[in-house]
Amino acid sequence: MNEMDELSRLRAEVPDRGIARTEEIFRTALIEELSSERPVVSPARNRFRRPRPAWRLALAVPLTLGLAAGVTAAVLPSGQPALTAQLLADRAAAAALASPPVSAGQWVYVQREYTDPFPLPAGPHVQDGWMTADGTLNYGAGIIGDPIYPYNKLGSLPRDPAKLDAYFVSQDPVKTDNQGAVDFSNIDSMLFGMVLPPWLEAEMYHALALIPGIRVKDQVKDIAGRAGVAFVLPPTKQSEQLEIILDASDYHLLAHGNWGDPSRPSSFHETAILKEYLVAELGSTQPSTAPPSAAELAAERIDFFQEHLINPPKINSVAPGQWLYRDLRTGGQDQVIWATADDSAQAEYVNGTLQVCKRTDPCAASEHWLVPAGPSYSLIYPPYPRPTKAQVKQYFQDLKNHIKATNPFKPVKPLPTLPEYPRPLLDQLNTYSTGCADVAGDCNAVNVAANVLTGYGNYPSLNAVWFYALADVPGVSVQHITDAAGQHDIAFTFPSQDGVTAILVNASLLNAGTVQYDGYMRNGQQVLVLHQAPVSGPGARP
Repeated sequence: MNEMDELSRLRAEVPDRGIARTEEIFRTALIEELSSERPVVSPARNRFRRPRPAWRLALAVPLTLGLAAGVTAAVLPSGQPALTAQLLADRAAAAALASPPVSAGQWVYVQREYTDPFPLPAGPHVQDGWMTADGTLNYGAGIIGDPIYPYNKLGSLPRDPAKLDAYFVSQDPVKTDNQGAVDFSNIDSMLFGMVLPPWLEAEMYHALALIPGIRVKDQVKDIAGRAGVAFVLPPTKQSEQLEIILDASDYHLLAHGNWGDPSRPSSFHETAILKEYLVAELGSTQPSTAPPSAAELAAERIDFFQEHLINPPKINSVAPGQWLYRDLRTGGQDQVIWATADDSAQAEYVNGTLQVCKRTDPCAASEHWLVPAGPSYSLIYPPYPRPTKAQVKQYFQDLKNHIKATNPFKPVKPLPTLPEYPRPLLDQLNTYSTGCADVAGDCNAVNVAANVLTGYGNYPSLNAVWFYALADVPGVSVQHITDAAGQHDIAFTFPSQDGVTAILVNASLLNAGTVQYDGYMRNGQQVLVLHQAPVSGPGARP
């Protein structure tokens, strides 16, 4: 990823309103229940699926255009030219070209308002979210941040609007006759799925203007009540009416939607961008054009591979009581330890005798625990409630029968958990006392991270938000090293004078799409995790 430039425009502000935590939990659990092959994602992420492309939705009832005869060239106030699709494209393109470029790894804060009948009532709802400019990392941003094209290949797209239209049509796997809807939907996804380079955003508007049948509507209002003008593609037997709304004054993106019945006062599905601006990191709402640091970019790579699991690790999940075999190397000496995934019990050979110790045993006070200080396993991995198959079946039956479906969960008291964003998480980790002196340098948080990575069975690795938190430690840097076991590592390196001074992630495996923690450095010595595997119990070997 390249260094970042700034983004010039800040979107209008409205008061925050959130989605209930229970609804977030149900939404995530419901989607996981329906797709058992999908990697498990923390409910805190609240990632939303992109709806099926509107041009693939066959409508069950006849559709009418629902547009007045004079809409194709809407007339602006006296003395101004008619607002044609080409004129609107020219104005929107000029506005886009006035914006500086933004590189892929820059974080963008997005607040969106949307209507969506599934799986919650139709709304509207307002949600805060964050995404990287390339759209590949998405925390609650929904469709705003759901790219259909690799950011690093944008430069290969045609720079001629007509050729761009032809390219998008050629990407239709169904090869439908409704080419205009295919083209419109792809352009819509590009505009709303990432922060495009200015030249490409400008070409997208020109490409919209060339779609056969495209129309313009002025005096449009989005679901937030803001005045806009819109590119409109009328409905056909194969697709809904599609619309992209731009601000009526400066032509930045406001909203997009689709209709099953244009006579309805509001769309079947519409998403409006209420706020969108650059921030320094995930979870921040303070505008900032500061480019991400090397540590931030490294955390983003870890996050990306955790989310997409391009090459899943051999161990995908373990239960808290599962025994794990670990081969550690400290200062050149190997040590074999068995421990449960939650580090509630440990075992090792002492003078040829296997000694097992539980946290509740008298021996616990003298045991060198893998997690001597830090949050409990259940605090990191709280057992969120999940809908049963019967609840899911009833939910869909209610939808099929046009009954207002309700949340199948009765209200429950939220389980305690750690903060879900980097800055608050870093503050929380610093509350655990690990015996280090450089508390101003976040040494307690760094030590806790090393403890948890080494001692808990968190597979495929610790949640990426922890690495974002480590990237916030003052003075953190990223180094590429070869550790004592000959492994190539990315070292998150900290300036602390005591305690853990580096956390190591396997660089070779990360380049191949697998996240693997390799160990840490303390007092100049490397503590490496050479091998770990689930076993039947203490003393057993893989």
